[in-house]
Amino acid sequence: MIQFRPLTFVIAVTGLFLVGAALADPSLVWIDQHDGGANFVDDGFCLLVDPDGNLIVGGESSDLVGGTDMCIRKLDRTDGHELWDYRYRGYDDKDVAISEMTWDTVGQLLVAGFIRGCVG
Repeated sequence: MIQFRPLTFVIAVTGLFLVGAALADPSLVWIDQHDGGANFVDDGFCLLVDPDGNLIVGGESSDLVGGTDMCIRKLDRTDGHELWDYRYRGYDDKDVAISEMTWDTVGQLLVAGFIRGCVG
C-alpha cells in the first residue's frame, strides 16, 4: 500500500537517511519544497537514488489544468536544486497516479502509474 506523505517531508527525511548512512550522527544537509500553488496537490510517494547520488522523487502534482498529473523530479545531491522535472498528464482530464519507480538492467528509469477513476 502506498503511504501518502507531503513532498517536503519525504525530501527532508531522505536527506537524513542519505547523510546518516555515512556519519554516526545524521544531520540534515538540505531540504526541498515543491509547491504547485494555492492548496494544489503536491505529494511525493516514490524515491530512488541515481548512480551519482542524486535523488529522484516520483509523485503527483496538480496545477488545476486537466486533473492531477504524475510528476517526477530529479534533485541534485549536494544542494537539492532541481536538475529536471517531468510531468505526465492524463488524457481527457483524468487524474494520473504513480505506483512504482525502478531501474532496468541497463540503468534506465522505469516509472509505473495508473489512471484513477473510471475510464471509458
